Amino acid sequence: MRFIMRFRGLLLSLALGSGGIPASGASAACPDLALVLAIDGSGSIDDQEFQLQQQGYVAAFADGRVQAALGSAGVVDVAVVLWGDAEMEVQVIAWQRITAPGEAARVARRIGALPRKVTGDTGIGSGLWAALDLLESGAVCATRRIINVSGDGKESFGARSRHHIPLALARSRAEAIGVTINGLAITVAGPQLETWYRDKVITGPGAFVLAAESFEAFGDAIIRKLAREISPPTLAAANTGREAMPCRHF
Repeated sequence: MRFIMRFRGLLLSLALGSGGIPASGASAACPDLALVLAIDGSGSIDDQEFQLQQQGYVAAFADGRVQAALGSAGVVDVAVVLWGDAEMEVQVIAWQRITAPGEAARVARRIGALPRKVTGDTGIGSGLWAALDLLESGAVCATRRIINVSGDGKESFGARSRHHIPLALARSRAEAIGVTINGLAITVAGPQLETWYRDKVITGPGAFVLAAESFEAFGDAIIRKLAREISPPTLAAANTGREAMPCRHF
């Protein structure tokens, strides 16, 4: 298992160094928040559903609620991991710093233009592991470190690939280094997925799960989720369950 961890860390380092999407100055100074968007690209999601996820993120970063959260959060660094089968290398958008609306729009465009290359089983543990590698390689000093993981299914069972990383192991690693994992369960197969995310996936101070009943509902759910997890904890708690205020540009 230690060999697998080192091997996957090497793959991620190569992706960061040669993936064609340059890292921003994210490591130049410590951010207030380092956020990894861990997006499900497994085989249970067809191309149209994947595009709905992309469109949801593009709209979210332009939404007043998310803009207000970014404005209150200070310096925010965002990276993306698109995960699927553990046998397939994750796709990475390296750290991007957001300090102005134009930079948020740039991140959104990159998510919207990301060509999908992953599919297969639901390797959520491997996806989280890659997200944790990002946080430990480029955002160690961030005040808050969060993984936003979304998906439409439970971790795949059955035959394990040689690169499989158990979800429980990834979750334990997050707990050990103080990373919060929040979940967005796309409950197309039933509401039990939200409970599974709550019991098996999320961890850390203030961790929470939101549900989207369909991929068509994903856009609204990801707006609410990003606004809540980007906001500083005291502000997020005060705003939970309330209608968001009009956009405050930052």
